[in-house]
Amino acid sequence: MQFEGMTIGAIKRDGNRVEILVEHAIIVKNMDDAQSDTRWYGRGCLTIDDLFRNPDELPTFPATLDSADIRDNQMTYQGEISIPFEFHGNVGIILYINGHQTPLRFFGESMSFTLSGHEKYIEHI
Repeated sequence: MQFEGMTIGAIKRDGNRVEILVEHAIIVKNMDDAQSDTRWYGRGCLTIDDLFRNPDELPTFPATLDSADIRDNQMTYQGEISIPFEFHGNVGIILYINGHQTPLRFFGESMSFTLSGHEKYIEHI
């Protein structure tokens, strides 16, 4: 899943949990022995539980990402990540939102991303 150009539809906060609702995400699929990869788009939800860092202000939604960084303990994934995923420990995401000067930082103890519905084909690349 690529973060550049991703559309965030809403961010829901409830106590020490946040749900980042992804309305449009670009997904690149590759298959063994295939001559080319394919590009798809889909929707999903990124959830972070047991938050210990949560921004005070949120932008107006929908919002488009310039990029994002995902932290899984000592690893940082910049700009893209394989999905679905489920991480535990010192995890979080930094969202770089187009037109918003300050990145949004969410850090907690567990984080997961799951697609909702079926992805839609865009093109062979």
